[in-house]
Amino acid sequence: MRVIKARDAFFSDYEALQFLSKLQRKHRWDENSLQEMKNFNKNKKGRFQKRPYNHPVLQGIVNDTLSYLTISKSIAATQDNEEEKEENEETKKKENEKQRQSPLTKLNDKMFTQLMNKLNNFELYKIEKLQIVNQLPTNMVHLFSIVEECDSRFTEDQINEMIELVASYVNI
Repeated sequence: MRVIKARDAFFSDYEALQFLSKLQRKHRWDENSLQEMKNFNKNKKGRFQKRPYNHPVLQGIVNDTLSYLTISKSIAATQDNEEEKEENEETKKKENEKQRQSPLTKLNDKMFTQLMNKLNNFELYKIEKLQIVNQLPTNMVHLFSIVEECDSRFTEDQINEMIELVASYVNI
């Protein structure tokens, strides 16, 4: 096999997340669909129920990739103290889940398109735009690690504008 076109297009984490989520819903591999099917089978025995596509290896890859893409990379997981009350543990777990969610999960197609169009106003390379969309940097240090020679290519106002742009989509 030979490669005719080495790299035709880039594929962002958001696009991968959307594709894999759609695949998971289509084949009913998510927890809600599996639970609904179990409940349906318990209540309505004898009725025909379409079974999900059974491919354990693909299902495992999809689930692992989705869990990687939906967990925030910038916030470390914190452990709960065992001595705290159960009520406080439940609220803390919910808050911790919200903090652990990746900002990519908050985006939709319209917001993603708007972000890309606004990033097109800056003279960024395609790979830099891709990394900005994948990592969503909210501080100058993170942006400087993504954009090559950022201080010489952009003014301080442009850099702050990029950070504010990304932060507006992260904090939605």
